[in-house]
Amino acid sequence: MSSEDFRKRVRKQTEKLREIEGACGICHGTLEAITEENGVVCAYEKPNGILAVIKDNEGNVIGEGFDIVWSPAILEAEINAKLVPERLEDKLRQALSDEDEIKAIAELYGYGRVVTPSVIALQFVNELGGRTLIRREGIGVVARLYDKEDRLIAQSSVSYCPTCAIVKAIIKNDQLTEFVKEKLKNARNTGKLKFEEGVENRYEAKGGAVRASILKGEKVLADRVLGCCIAYSTTKAEITAGLVSQESARRFKAYCNLCPMKHCWMEKSMGAMGNIVLHRLSELGTEIEVTSEGFIVAKIPGEGIVGRGTLCSLSALTNMLITSNGSKILKPSPAKRFPSSDED
Repeated sequence: MSSEDFRKRVRKQTEKLREIEGACGICHGTLEAITEENGVVCAYEKPNGILAVIKDNEGNVIGEGFDIVWSPAILEAEINAKLVPERLEDKLRQALSDEDEIKAIAELYGYGRVVTPSVIALQFVNELGGRTLIRREGIGVVARLYDKEDRLIAQSSVSYCPTCAIVKAIIKNDQLTEFVKEKLKNARNTGKLKFEEGVENRYEAKGGAVRASILKGEKVLADRVLGCCIAYSTTKAEITAGLVSQESARRFKAYCNLCPMKHCWMEKSMGAMGNIVLHRLSELGTEIEVTSEGFIVAKIPGEGIVGRGTLCSLSALTNMLITSNGSKILKPSPAKRFPSSDED
């Protein structure tokens, strides 16, 4: 099979993906199609971010991407490999990071680590008495940070996911940038360790879930560790490989113990489901506030509705839907084109 044949077979599957699933959902759906056709997806930590590489089923490199963390880097590689739905290519590129953003975010922490800076930013805003809101815009997500007077202090560009958006908002505010840098100046960076060790992250997906492996040459440090998205499966693989502290490992295990998704998996990625929820909430004009309370937490202010996530508020939104009153959250529209009934 030639590389072009491989592309056609993958695109036949990805054409079924919908814009409402967002950049994250489409990235994971494309990863699933690549896996089905026996392609290979890998990612490597670099000082300025993450390099992703896609190979066809014969081992030929057909696409590369570079971005601030694993997932959008893989999405760019999927786009460059011509594997995503052609009708969505231009919209998906809008959710990627430009060179200036990649450079500025690398100066915060580097090596493809975005969760820690975003959590520090959430804490900074909370200490100001302000709030952080996310909204679905286009095929991606925008984050807006406000102070206690409800003045906008930073706004991201359209981004791959909420965590990426929050990190991109950081670099729009000099005070916040310096605060995050100061907090992280002596912090341990797992991405830097992985870069120095020369490891490879490898991914496969099926039924909405992702398996991540970490390889060092011929040595397997973590083998096909299951997670609900690219980022979380990578983090769990890092735990397996002994690269992450036991404190973090206990926190993530506690999250998994609470999460009901394992019992009602819907054969779609967590990012796709979270994006659909976020899309509807944004349609309704509902404010979604994001905080960090041990886990990433998404809230609908004034409603007492809360969802807890792993590394990203897309998982928190999915958790919110399945642990709360879904009709109260999404406010279903009246049924249309319904079979005849006596009711008005």
